[in-house]
Amino acid sequence: MNYIKLAFRFLIISFLFVSCIKEENVMRNNNNPPKYAQVSTLMVENYINRLFIDILGREATDIERSEFVLKLRKGKLGENSRDSIVKMLQFDTVYKIGDSSYRKAYTSRIYNICKSRFLEGAADMDIAQQSGNLGFGIYLSQLDGDSVAMYTYINLKKHYDRILKSNYWLSRNKITYNQLCEYMLNNGIYDLINMGSFNFVNATYDNVFGRKPSKDEFNRAYQIIEKNNPQFIFNRVISNKNEYCEGITSNNGFYESEIRWWYFQFIRKEINPSILYPILTNYLKDHSVENMQRRILITDEYAQF
Repeated sequence: MNYIKLAFRFLIISFLFVSCIKEENVMRNNNNPPKYAQVSTLMVENYINRLFIDILGREATDIERSEFVLKLRKGKLGENSRDSIVKMLQFDTVYKIGDSSYRKAYTSRIYNICKSRFLEGAADMDIAQQSGNLGFGIYLSQLDGDSVAMYTYINLKKHYDRILKSNYWLSRNKITYNQLCEYMLNNGIYDLINMGSFNFVNATYDNVFGRKPSKDEFNRAYQIIEKNNPQFIFNRVISNKNEYCEGITSNNGFYESEIRWWYFQFIRKEINPSILYPILTNYLKDHSVENMQRRILITDEYAQF
């Protein structure tokens, strides 16, 4: 009986001792869940599909979607893995059925967007017809011995031909994106759409900067376009229409406006200055539309992760 009492007392003492021990929380470092662990496969697939539509102008195939989802998952959906995929869609030259290559499809997308933006979507066939008409005019001028008319037609034809060749040149990195925009402004179709110096100046400011020119800006630009009078504009002296179209598409305002324009096309809202200025800093250095677009397309805001 004494043994039973001793055992009972021992159990009571042990219980009291354990209950008095202070509970200790153990913190373990590096035990946080992955940043994008909750992102569903459907959300990743939607991101891939949006990239294909915005960069190439078409949806991804089932094979492409699966391939790129796997690549993103291996990269834990981080910006580096997104950057790699966007860069592939912009630059890869391996033959693809229907596209020729991702690079060709990408530059064709840029080319067609610029034609819609500046030339009301003029068809290549119409541009080629204008070039052909001028070619015939050159031939007739040669027969007539009219050198003034011949060289006038040659100059006008050159501007149409530059548009038609610009898609190929851009795909081969023979011209930059801002040169492509310059060609879209400096041709007979743009002149016909925006007839007269007054309309031309206002249209170029609206198309390039997304705003109307100030009174001083308009007066300077008008003197250049209408009268070939040299004026200081776009931080340089410009004296004719060719120089004007080159100047308006190669100044700091152009690069900032392009970021704003493309950001709105991709995300459908105005860009926040905190996002704009880091992108602008790099764009002013490299003048690469591919890099500028990629910095937008890899953000969480675009990916919706």
